[in-house]
Amino acid sequence: MALWSAIEDEDKAARLAAILCLCGALNLPIVHFSVEWWSTLHQGASILRLDGPTIHPDMLGPLAVMAGAFFCLFVALTLTNMRSAIQRRRVEAARLRGASA
Repeated sequence: MALWSAIEDEDKAARLAAILCLCGALNLPIVHFSVEWWSTLHQGASILRLDGPTIHPDMLGPLAVMAGAFFCLFVALTLTNMRSAIQRRRVEAARLRGASA
């Protein structure tokens, strides 16, 4: 977000932010496997395990509900942001057409 707002040209900012996001996504497996290999600082997995979750069912239910609610909020906010970006580009295009006419 900081990179995107630091660049004036919106298309160039979008490309550079996308590249930065891809580099960050490449870092995810490194972080995950470092926790698996060197488990001195972090506990192991407690939900997504082959032999079942070790978390108590009284905690697993609310955790699953809130994870689902957070996902729904994420989808709603993403769609709202996309709609806003489309409208902003339409207004900008109409403004440019009006200025050139």
